[in-house]
Amino acid sequence: MTLNEWKRLENIPSLMELARRLGVEDRINPAKLVHNWINNKSIPSQKNMKKIVKATEGKVLPNDFYS
Repeated sequence: MTLNEWKRLENIPSLMELARRLGVEDRINPAKLVHNWINNKSIPSQKNMKKIVKATEGKVLPNDFYS
């Protein structure tokens, strides 16, 4: 499942809320960070990938960013 699919499934209304749910709200411009992940402009770091897997309860996995 892609991060964007999970965002829609969970009815997350904004990129800022998505960043908060993923635990990356403390980053500089967290909404842009998750926007780049959703639009395949960048791939999360290993640290952030672990946060994504945990926050999504394993529904979004590292391989989902490489398809």
